[in-house]
Amino acid sequence: MKKLVLSLCLLPLLAAAASADPFSDFKTYASGALLKPFAADLGGVIGANDFNSGRSLGFPGFEAGITAGIQAKPANDDRILRDAKVNAFGVPLLQAGVALPFVGADVMARGTGYSGFSVIGGGLRKSLLKSGTLTKFIPDVSVAVWYDVINYDYFKGSHMSFDASASFDIPVVKPFVGVGLDRTRLEIKNIAGLSGTDGTISKPRYTFGVRLSPLPLVYVYGAYNILHGQAGYSLGTGIKF
Repeated sequence: MKKLVLSLCLLPLLAAAASADPFSDFKTYASGALLKPFAADLGGVIGANDFNSGRSLGFPGFEAGITAGIQAKPANDDRILRDAKVNAFGVPLLQAGVALPFVGADVMARGTGYSGFSVIGGGLRKSLLKSGTLTKFIPDVSVAVWYDVINYDYFKGSHMSFDASASFDIPVVKPFVGVGLDRTRLEIKNIAGLSGTDGTISKPRYTFGVRLSPLPLVYVYGAYNILHGQAGYSLGTGIKF
């Protein structure tokens, strides 16, 4: 728990580190054969930001915050990032959501932009099971789908993810778990001889985390992710009404 609290205190620094451009050598090491492993790593760190709870907002709920999905190192077959000597890397996102009336669902939006790299996307989260005042012992369970548009100087594409998550809405400390599937498509651009080369790959993701509420309406969270077999982390903070 001490390590988690320390990591959350360091969130601004970690988000800044994640936003450093790990793709600056993509043009040097890119090839058609190496595009799918690179896409898997990129899709995993985007999808790692998908959820921090299994509980939907509930109308007229609203939340907004900053998140960062980080992978400890590139996958063994991701030669683009490994040959570029990239170690830990990630994607930070600004994210917001609002509950829709009558349907028990939340609509969400997120985005980021730095060093020629950008992600903009949206999602829909639907509650399947929700605890109440007299049923605190049951977990909150929801499913979600996200779609993101990816753009960079030397590649473009899309990321779609499907998630199921569960959590316990207990005071202060709220544990959560979840599973997701990231489908990422990338196309190389602005590289002679490779422009137009594309690749699509789908990989699973597993999450185990804790969300804390140190102040009313304020939350922070930290999670450990297994991103297609690679270790990763998620951190975030925000406000929720």
